[in-house]
Amino acid sequence: MAWLIAAALAFTLAVLLFTPLRMGLSLDEAVYASQISKHVPPMPWGPHRARGLPLLVAPVMLLTDSAFVLRLYLTILAGIGMFLALLAWRGLKPAWVLALAALMFGGLGMVQSQASQLFPNYWIALGGLAAVGLFLQVWTRTDPPRRLYVLLAVAIGFTTLMRPPDSVVLAVPLLVVAAASLTHRPSARRSGALLLAVLAGLAIGCGEWLIEAYMYFQGPAARLSGTAKAVGGTKFDPLQSLRVIDGGATAYFTGWSHPRLLLWWFIFALLALLGIYVTRLTRGWVFAAMPALCALAVYALYTLPIRDNARYLLPAWALLALPAADGIAWLAGRPTARVRFASVALVVVFLAVELGTQHAVLDRQTAQVEADARADLNTVNSLRALGINGHCYLTSVGHPYGALPTGPAAYYLSCGYTRNLQNPHKAGHRRLIVLVRSPGQPWGYARAWPSYKLNGTGNMVAYVQPPR
Repeated sequence: MAWLIAAALAFTLAVLLFTPLRMGLSLDEAVYASQISKHVPPMPWGPHRARGLPLLVAPVMLLTDSAFVLRLYLTILAGIGMFLALLAWRGLKPAWVLALAALMFGGLGMVQSQASQLFPNYWIALGGLAAVGLFLQVWTRTDPPRRLYVLLAVAIGFTTLMRPPDSVVLAVPLLVVAAASLTHRPSARRSGALLLAVLAGLAIGCGEWLIEAYMYFQGPAARLSGTAKAVGGTKFDPLQSLRVIDGGATAYFTGWSHPRLLLWWFIFALLALLGIYVTRLTRGWVFAAMPALCALAVYALYTLPIRDNARYLLPAWALLALPAADGIAWLAGRPTARVRFASVALVVVFLAVELGTQHAVLDRQTAQVEADARADLNTVNSLRALGINGHCYLTSVGHPYGALPTGPAAYYLSCGYTRNLQNPHKAGHRRLIVLVRSPGQPWGYARAWPSYKLNGTGNMVAYVQPPR
């Protein structure tokens, strides 16, 4: 286990060293954190969210609302999760190859950033990685133990609770392969059990998602439509897809964050193709191609239409890291000493370039996130200076989702929150505050209220309902 433990510890240490654990929560994080908490009221729940993430952090949120404690908990849990996901592949590949795959995946700036943040994407990646590994553990054995089927169902169920659409598309290649082998008599029983295990895992999360869709979102079709609108997306655009991969820039911007990194991604793809080819020669197509097929399924989900953030692609990178590591292992094992030396040198350069450039990407992402967190904190402090602290309700006017610090401020002030609240009666008896970017105007009901410019927030103005 030494290789797997070392990989998980190295990743955990990198997250502890290079990500800001004392940073406040963003809007999405505040929404997830508020769902199971004794310290703040639950914030509005959108159709694109799933209940797995609030359950994951429930042990912390039931005790404290400290962002530092939450991020430390997530970081430690991220390292444990990395180890468990690699453990699902133990025996299928050499341990050092698994550690190499973890290095390539964990070395990405987006991965290190997400590990300590309250978003589901990193956990979907780990759940998918474990699910494919457990599926192949069963597939490669003539008489697999029952616990492997149970663990496969648990891995799929965990992933589905985090976000059902991701888990469903990730499971499609697994279901297709298992169903196709039902006609082969020697493996029919095993294939049937595989189908049941995958379907049972999907039922865990999808069942809750469907019940919630009928209760709160006018049915599954309306919830899927709301999910598409909330997550963002346009028609398929290959150029925009490359922009998203290039440093995680949103699809709605036309610039390139780190265009030279596309060369590294191209080599990464070539290594993955090489790994699939050489693994097919010894283990067959199913074993060789399954991680890549599941990765491509997730990639298609978030590029047809294209989504607006690279974090959605983390499951694809986690799965593609495995065949890429196989490709590196094949290069490092060439029989000729001179060829082997040249191959190892190129691999070392490839990994060094990743760690160096991705650290620069992480620094840039961290600087932006910290700047947003400081603006949120300034908003909170300015509102507290106005005597607002609890028993209040915050809203905003006309800005895109997450463009104003209204949600995070509501979380730290223990206030209610709704974006663009046009009916003041929904605030109940709580004092209502409307945040606006000057020179914008508040809703009509608040235009006669006292207005205050909030220090350290640029042009943010708060319209505060007078005390009753």
